[in-house]
Amino acid sequence: MASLRILADNRSTEAALPFEHGWSVWVDLGPAGAWLWDTGQTGLFWDNAAACGIDPATAAGVALSHGHHDHAGGLPRLLAAGYSGPIIGHPDVLSRRYSRRGGTTFRSIGMGDGRLAGGIPKFHPVADCLELAPGLTFVTNIERRPGNFEATEHLYRDTAGLAPDCVPDDACLVIEGGCGSTVLLGCCHAGLANTLAHLRRCLGLTAVPTLIGGLHLAGAPVQALDEIERTLAAFAVQTVYTGHCTGEAGESSLARRFAGRVVPTGCGLPITV
Repeated sequence: MASLRILADNRSTEAALPFEHGWSVWVDLGPAGAWLWDTGQTGLFWDNAAACGIDPATAAGVALSHGHHDHAGGLPRLLAAGYSGPIIGHPDVLSRRYSRRGGTTFRSIGMGDGRLAGGIPKFHPVADCLELAPGLTFVTNIERRPGNFEATEHLYRDTAGLAPDCVPDDACLVIEGGCGSTVLLGCCHAGLANTLAHLRRCLGLTAVPTLIGGLHLAGAPVQALDEIERTLAAFAVQTVYTGHCTGEAGESSLARRFAGRVVPTGCGLPITV
């Protein structure tokens, strides 16, 4: 059994905890130790952790879902506070990346633009799958199948709009607990259909009772929601905890399609899996 606590999210479930456009989750595996999944956009995750009685510096390790600032921007705060353990991520997490959403201006959103002076100490690049602890597996380099939805629109590797960014570093965690397999997402840039199909090929996963995280559905077409509905049914997903980048419209649509099975996340929310 694993105990999760949302430390950074786009909203809060507790009035005393602030929120931001970011994502961070504390994953406590009991005797196997605890891991930090992402660090939000700022040091807010650290303050919320302290308010919840959690010391992120004691984590056995940190795993990054990808290299966007709203998921790894809190790393400087963590390192300054004395964390000296391993940091796991795809080799691409320190790349320069840009977003052109909502206009023609390119905005830097990557961790390779100087946000981390000197890079990431004790960084362990992983290009496929790695068991982080008993019952906890990191999976990245998710295969993209033609025709499946991907949340990569408006993302680039340059400021000329010539090098689209498919976010190859997009990753997820698979947690094996008392309730079966749980998939913990970051932003799911690879798309949910691609992500779960990849987990089936790599880990033999056929059922995912619990799904947690951002689904990046802001502005997504109806076809993407139809695809997600089919994917949730194919993997027998019973509960979807929607957070961060899922978006209000996407969340509302999922709630209509899966009445009683969609739970919005927020800072402070505890989840047992």
